Amino acid sequence: MKTKKLNNQEVASFCSQLSLLLPAGITPFESIHLMAKDTESAEIKTILNDIEQNLMDGISFSEALELTHVFPDYVISMIDLGEESGNLDIIMLKLSQYYEQQCNISESIKNAISYPLIMISLMLFILIVLLSKILPIFEQVFGQLGSELTGVSNKLIKLGHGIQSISGILIIIFVILALCMLFFKFNAKANKWLLHKFYSIKITRNFCLSISYSRFAGALSLITAGGIDIYKGINLAQQLIDNDLMLAKIEKCKEILQKGDYLFEAIRDAEIFQAQHQRMLQIGFKTGDTDTVFEKISKYYEDYSISKIQKILGAIEPTLVIVFSMLVGLILMSVIMPLIGIMSSIG
Repeated sequence: MKTKKLNNQEVASFCSQLSLLLPAGITPFESIHLMAKDTESAEIKTILNDIEQNLMDGISFSEALELTHVFPDYVISMIDLGEESGNLDIIMLKLSQYYEQQCNISESIKNAISYPLIMISLMLFILIVLLSKILPIFEQVFGQLGSELTGVSNKLIKLGHGIQSISGILIIIFVILALCMLFFKFNAKANKWLLHKFYSIKITRNFCLSISYSRFAGALSLITAGGIDIYKGINLAQQLIDNDLMLAKIEKCKEILQKGDYLFEAIRDAEIFQAQHQRMLQIGFKTGDTDTVFEKISKYYEDYSISKIQKILGAIEPTLVIVFSMLVGLILMSVIMPLIGIMSSIG
C-alpha cells in the first residue's frame, strides 16, 4: 500500500482519466472500477480498489479519496466543491491541466538545480584526479631527467600532494553530498524546503514570482470554471503558494474582496500579474469568460518560467565547459611546456 502522497504526475493522470469518463455519463464508482481494471501499477490498483470499497460504503467521492491519505488536500477540497456545485467533470479536467502544468514547471526547476551540480561534481572529480594522480607522474619524469618543477607547476604539485593526503576526507564529503542529493530528490518535505529556499534567493525572486503567478492563475481558472465561491476558492489557491511575496499579495487581494470589490479590481489593486493581464481579466469579467482568461494567463507565466530556466541552463553549460577547459589546459601546460624545454635542451 502506498503511504506517501501521490506526486504531481500521478495526480494529473488520475484526474485526466476521470475527466474523460465522467462527461460520458459514467459515475465516479464505475470510473474507478474501470481505472482499477486497466492500471498496471500494483500500488495504484490498491488505491483505486480502496476508493471503490469506500464508495460502496455510501460515502461521497471526496471522502472516499480522503480516506486513502494519498491525495493532496487541495485535490480533495476541490472535488468536494465540485460535487456540491455539480461540476465535478469540469473540476477533474481543470485539476488534470493544473497538475500537468506543475509537472512541467517542477521538472524544469529540478533540471536547473541538479544539472549544474552534476556537471560541477564531475569537473571537480576530474580536476582532483589530474592534480593527485597525473601530475605526480610528471614530477617523477622531471626527477629522472635531473630537473624539478618550479613556479605554477610546483604549486600545483604541492596542491596535488595535499589532495592525496586528505583523499579519505574528500571521498567522505563526496559520499555525503551524493546522499544529500538523493535525500532531497526522494523526500517530499526536503524537496519543498529546498524549492522554498530557491524561491527566496534575491537573484531568482522575479522568476519564482512568475511561477507563483502561474499556479495562482491556474487555480483561479479551475475555481471560476467550477462555479465555486471566489473567496473560498482563493483560500484554497493560497495553499498552493509557498512564495512569501505572493502570499502577501493574496492576503491584500482577500482584504479588498471583503470590501465588496470585484475580483479583477482586487487583483489589480493587490498588484498581482502584469498590467496587460489585469486588463485582460477586466475584459474577461465583462464577457463572462474569466476562466479562459485565467487559463491563458497561467499558460503565459508557465511558458515564461520554463523559457527563463532554459536560458539559465543555456548560459551555465558553456560557461562551465569554458572554465573547466581553461583549468585543465592550465594544469597540462604548466608541466608540458617545461618538459618541452628540457627535451629541446637535451636534443
